[in-house]
Amino acid sequence: MYDIIPRPKGRKIVGSKWVFCVKRGPDGTIQKYKARLVTQGFTQVKGINFNQTFTPVAKFSSLYTIFTLATEHDLEIHQMDVKATYLNADLNEEIYMEAPPGFDIPNGHVLRLKKGVYGTKQGGRVWYIDFSGTLITLGYTPTEADHAIFVRKSPNTFPDIISTYVDDMGLISESLECINQDKEALRHHYEMTNLGEMGWIFSIRVAHDREKHTILLSQKKFINKTSERYGMQNSCPISSPTLANEHLLTLTSPAIDAKANQRALGSLMYPMLATWPDLAYAIAALGHHAANPGPDHQHALNRIFRYLQATADHQLVLGRNATSVPTLLSYADSDWASDVNDCKSTSGYIFTLGGGAVSWSSKKQPTVALSSTKAEYIAGAHAAKEATWLRLLLSELGQDMSSPTTLHVDNQSAIAIAQNPEFHDCMKHIDVYYHYIRQVVNDGTVCLVYTPT
Repeated sequence: MYDIIPRPKGRKIVGSKWVFCVKRGPDGTIQKYKARLVTQGFTQVKGINFNQTFTPVAKFSSLYTIFTLATEHDLEIHQMDVKATYLNADLNEEIYMEAPPGFDIPNGHVLRLKKGVYGTKQGGRVWYIDFSGTLITLGYTPTEADHAIFVRKSPNTFPDIISTYVDDMGLISESLECINQDKEALRHHYEMTNLGEMGWIFSIRVAHDREKHTILLSQKKFINKTSERYGMQNSCPISSPTLANEHLLTLTSPAIDAKANQRALGSLMYPMLATWPDLAYAIAALGHHAANPGPDHQHALNRIFRYLQATADHQLVLGRNATSVPTLLSYADSDWASDVNDCKSTSGYIFTLGGGAVSWSSKKQPTVALSSTKAEYIAGAHAAKEATWLRLLLSELGQDMSSPTTLHVDNQSAIAIAQNPEFHDCMKHIDVYYHYIRQVVNDGTVCLVYTPT
């Protein structure tokens, strides 16, 4: 992992520290006490002791798509954890580190790292390169849609899949024997913990009901812990995360503690991304005011906490309903000129597979839309990009994507513009970027359907 060498002259020496934490299970019981040595990677200098840092991790949309297909095909879903993940991969750059407290080395000496210690800028990247190389030797290849999802052709009807998220991995297959063989093969390369059937991942409880062909995802423990941390555990529950026609004004300077507001808002972003699609609009709206929050923004934030108090027991349901097979459907909408500060609109979409939500977004549009038609057109383009990506992922997972994906829109003029180059004079100012929706409609990737709201 390291060599003890005399302190080199003229070289940057990064610091180090111990991090102690308690790892708890789904029921809150203590599983282990952990001590981890980390480097102070923020002192590394690009071009000297690190270069590339990007590390692919599985997207929630990818995982939920796989989970939905797993319920339909009755697949085995198992989980493994890699011990001391970063220490399995070799570093290419020279990194010198101060010895941590309690580590006895001769005076005037430092540690030259040979492995990707936690905290190093490139630690995650070198681990991914090492682990992906191992999976390739087992016959897996990364998908183009998500490089953290690996697939392998199988003699069964559905391919074998391994998803990676740093040290957590999921193994999905029709054959339990194939999963056990992969587990054994991986143990030859790394020290790993076999966690059996997936039941807890990323602070999300996973409940696989094979009889009903569903997977239930719950973050109740995370919500309760977060509410307690910010003193909202006894707040009065309410039935909606935001008020209708609520308009938050932009301030020029913070009127309350900005850091505390940002911490609380950041804590709520995780459940929004993972299991609460109905928080997307409220969280995105507050995010635009995080630099200069005021009492109204704090009140809106507290309202989200109160909504979560009422819905903490709710679960995201993935899988088919009683009458359908997994079909990709999408719904796109816009809130025209919803921001009173700059009159920009908000785009939103949600994608369902077999009735369960697998991808969602709420995003402020970068340009001012001069009419609701243009706002809807831009929102449709936003959804069309996601549809293209999801179709690529599904095709790489062995699904037939010869039929177009239905995109529900509630503006007939926007549909007409996407299907035909009508109203040319009215659309001159729309960036070419947003005409992507017209391309995917013409090539049969997406089919627009009017849905009144």
